[in-house]
Amino acid sequence: MCLLQNEIMLCILLVILLFSIITKGALLPSTSLNLQEIHLVRCLPYISYRYFSPARTLVISSPSNYRDVQQELIAEIQRTAIWPVIVTVDGKITIAEGSDFIDRDGSYIILIPDGNIKSLQAEINAHALEGTKITRLWKSETRFVVAGANEFSMSQQTDIFDYLSKVRIYNCIILSPEHYIIDKEYGRQINFNDVDTGMKLGVYTWFPYQSSDSCAEVNDITLLDSWVISAQGHFTNNTDLFPRKISNSFNGCPMKAVVRDSEWLLTTYYENYTNSNGSVVRFVQGLETDLLMIVLKQMNMTFVHVPTPEGFEIEEGLTDNLIRAMIARDTFIALGLLGTYILAEPFLDSTNSYYIMSFRWYVPCSVKYPRWSSIFRILSVELWLVLIISIVIAGISITLVGRYSCTSEWQGYKTLPSSLTNVWAVILGVAVSTMPRSPSLRSLFFAWVCFSVAFSTVFQAFLTTFLIDSGYKTPIQNMDELFASGIKLFYPPDYNFIFEDGDETEMSKIQRNLANCPSYDDCFDWAMYNKNISILLADLDAEFYYANASILGEDSEPLLCRLEDGIVYNNFLSMVMLNGDPLMRRVSEIIGRLVEAGFYNFWISLDMHKTKIDSREIAIVNPLDGYYSFNLYHMQPAFYLLLMGWCLSSLCFFFEFLFQPIKQKEVKLIVGGTKRNFELRQYLHRTTLPTTRQRVHLPGSFE
Repeated sequence: MCLLQNEIMLCILLVILLFSIITKGALLPSTSLNLQEIHLVRCLPYISYRYFSPARTLVISSPSNYRDVQQELIAEIQRTAIWPVIVTVDGKITIAEGSDFIDRDGSYIILIPDGNIKSLQAEINAHALEGTKITRLWKSETRFVVAGANEFSMSQQTDIFDYLSKVRIYNCIILSPEHYIIDKEYGRQINFNDVDTGMKLGVYTWFPYQSSDSCAEVNDITLLDSWVISAQGHFTNNTDLFPRKISNSFNGCPMKAVVRDSEWLLTTYYENYTNSNGSVVRFVQGLETDLLMIVLKQMNMTFVHVPTPEGFEIEEGLTDNLIRAMIARDTFIALGLLGTYILAEPFLDSTNSYYIMSFRWYVPCSVKYPRWSSIFRILSVELWLVLIISIVIAGISITLVGRYSCTSEWQGYKTLPSSLTNVWAVILGVAVSTMPRSPSLRSLFFAWVCFSVAFSTVFQAFLTTFLIDSGYKTPIQNMDELFASGIKLFYPPDYNFIFEDGDETEMSKIQRNLANCPSYDDCFDWAMYNKNISILLADLDAEFYYANASILGEDSEPLLCRLEDGIVYNNFLSMVMLNGDPLMRRVSEIIGRLVEAGFYNFWISLDMHKTKIDSREIAIVNPLDGYYSFNLYHMQPAFYLLLMGWCLSSLCFFFEFLFQPIKQKEVKLIVGGTKRNFELRQYLHRTTLPTTRQRVHLPGSFE
């Protein structure tokens, strides 16, 4: 009988040993852990498998005096090894340069034995520190489990949730022995001894923004589920341990906002109003403020203006005091001409952008050609040369045909100067003195008339067009032409940050051509009126200057034009919140929808339209768009040419009048000489006639 009992005991031990080998000792309790710690080690892997993403890092952190529980937990979790596991003890990562393996939206298990808030703070700060400076905050999707095998009092749980909420960790639970539950109606503790529940580990959390009296403050703690400490352990209700805590409605909770004064209607500005009692009230205005009001209305939140922290003004832009105010929950959001550069601060994150403010180079616009130069722009230099050569060839051809024609021709077509004069008269549409006689010359002359009619028609059409609108000179159209032109460049000192990390080659060109202006206004005037400087402007600024006619000429023509490839920096206008703030998702969602609907751009266009009307310089509607008035002003060059012709004719007449007496004397001398020659010939004829007759022998005559 005794032998049989020994064999039975041996078999039991062998079965236990075999089962332990198969399960790798998972079901054998560690001799160094108590019952609560054993079930804590079993409960945490269950939560991890169910709620932690396999693609994200799992960080297991504990103080050195809780190392045995941590080792058992690590061994249990590494049986499946579906997460990259990072182990920290007293905040020190056991992997060299392990901080590179921790992502901000991973999962965290933080073990604290007794719910001591200082121990939790030390571990949280160690994960956020890099050296002696806090450089890392967590995203709102990051899941935290704070666990301990000893009882956490209600005040300890409140302190833990309150501390985590300050660094915007709302997606967190506490796992600890369950000795009480929370009466949700009265918020009082109810001892578990009053109900028959046995020993359990409770999973606790809290829900922010449940009412206007309970917003970001930890007031009510909720028991989500219970882990029964019996056998292998299990949850009683299997409820979702990480439910959505931030709803779309925030029940009238305040949104504390810092609105810094950018002194601009299109972003933010302050305006003072005087009440009837003489008190001055200051209001925040601007399109960004209007956008925030719509967002808060959709979120059912109340706007609370918070004074701008020292150093965060638009002139300085320092964020240290702003971050402290956000961590202390004195403010939740900041706006006022904030953009991409704010992302360099790891504590801050920006919402969806609602406007892209581009900074680009603006060059002097092309100026109109003088109307008197229109006649020279009708034809290119090559065509003018062809016309001159054609006139010369036509003159020579007419001269040769006139000289060697079989039919007698007028003297005016036999000399080159007279032929060129006739050719020039035809092309100007003026009648010639005499028409050619010979058929060959008439054919050549007719061909030249046809050419002259065609040329004159085209010439007059272009001349009329240029007289109405003389056109513009070719402007600078791209950055290559800008650098090649040698024109001076200028940008305000506030834009130095744009070029600090820019391309060295381009930066060297800019610095080489940088203008030395007495002031920004002087450079602006030089660019508009002297056309010798290119200036860096924000597109929104330039659009506003166009609207109020600051950079328009007398005929509403733009004086500064932008280069399409001249963009050097894009500033994505957005609002700023603490990194990982759970409100960020809802705020960005609403802003994204408003941007898709085009609200912000529409508001800007309305303000620009109103500015144009107030400036009274730009016609909003032009019913004659595409048409031009044609009056005496546009005919000035034609009248100038006509006046020049009259002056030349008058000058010729004056010289002809002066030389008329001399010409008359010459004519008299010629006529007189001709008459004397005629009389002499008559006399000679009479005196020689008889002699001639004597020499003529007539038939029947006698000598």
